[in-house]
Amino acid sequence: MPLTRIQSKPRHHSAVLHLELRASRPPEAGYPPAATEVEKVVNLEVSTDTPTRAKGRAKTYRWTALIVLLLATIGGVLAYWRYIEIYPSTDNSYTGANVVRVASQVSGPIIRVYVRDDDKVATGDPLFDIDPTLYDAALRNARAQFDAAADAAGTAADDLKAAATKLEEKRVALEDALAKYREAKDAQKEGEAPASELTAALTAWHDAVQAFEDAQAAFDTAQDAKLTVTTPTVQLRAASAQLDKATHDRVRTHVTAPANGWLSNVTLRPGTVVQAGTPVFAVIEDGRWWVDANFKETDLARIKPGQKATVRLDMYPGTTLDGVVESISAGSGATFSVLPPENATGNWVKVTQRFPVRIKITSSPAPDNPLRMGASATVTIDTTEGQQ
Repeated sequence: MPLTRIQSKPRHHSAVLHLELRASRPPEAGYPPAATEVEKVVNLEVSTDTPTRAKGRAKTYRWTALIVLLLATIGGVLAYWRYIEIYPSTDNSYTGANVVRVASQVSGPIIRVYVRDDDKVATGDPLFDIDPTLYDAALRNARAQFDAAADAAGTAADDLKAAATKLEEKRVALEDALAKYREAKDAQKEGEAPASELTAALTAWHDAVQAFEDAQAAFDTAQDAKLTVTTPTVQLRAASAQLDKATHDRVRTHVTAPANGWLSNVTLRPGTVVQAGTPVFAVIEDGRWWVDANFKETDLARIKPGQKATVRLDMYPGTTLDGVVESISAGSGATFSVLPPENATGNWVKVTQRFPVRIKITSSPAPDNPLRMGASATVTIDTTEGQQ
């Protein structure tokens, strides 16, 4: 197929190429006569301004994308700023609970320790025993003095004598219950769940303690009864008071748990001499838990007592507890530090202060996730409630 003609005609800023192709085909048998020449024209327009327009559109797209990104960033920053203003949060937070210091009411060497560090105890559970030798002697002496005074007072001492007799019976029953608990405790294998014998013995001990306290209350009531003032009755009152104290001291050689909770810092061993009123270890109460969240002073404007809060513990990822704002400290944390700041002396640098906000935990954690005192937490407060 020969090329017969190439014609180029400029048109504005573009070039038009006209290609005319001519071809001849001899006639073939069985076909009708065909044109001896076929002309085909192919027009190809190549815009010389295409690169300029493409660059302009790309530049427009880039500026549009930049403006949209800038607006989205500004909107996101404003939304985040508004969110943290409405929902202030801090990770400078730690769990807390009531701590009861365990101290004996009498002095003496320890002869038996029933518990270990981190044990869970209930109110009234035996903790340790103090040597009762001296207190037994004091109780026998007080009993003898009371019996002599009661005989001298005659019938005026009948009610006191009956109450004193019942008190002694309940005290002896208390000692028997403790002896059975001690035997069950010795039979319990370490690391095993409490046996039924140990549980029954502990229940019997609590019942015996309650019975003794009832008898002691009845003895105190009998001491307060009106008596004719005579020398024998005065001596009777004095002797009954001494008996009451001696009985109390003897029973207090058995130190029991003051609250439900976990024991901490238990270092006592048999032979250790303890003094009355001196704390020997602590019980972290299991009941009321809270979080002390140290918020910046710039966050306190919207925080009010009664607002709801969420608590997330670092030790249990994914666990969220409910809480409520209970109180806001009247002083910053620095105010009560060992070395409070002296801003009136030397160079002064302004530092944003933090104020403790107490969050009461209102929901119960899972049994496998017990709360522990001093654990790190993150607190977020919903300040939309309580705002005018």
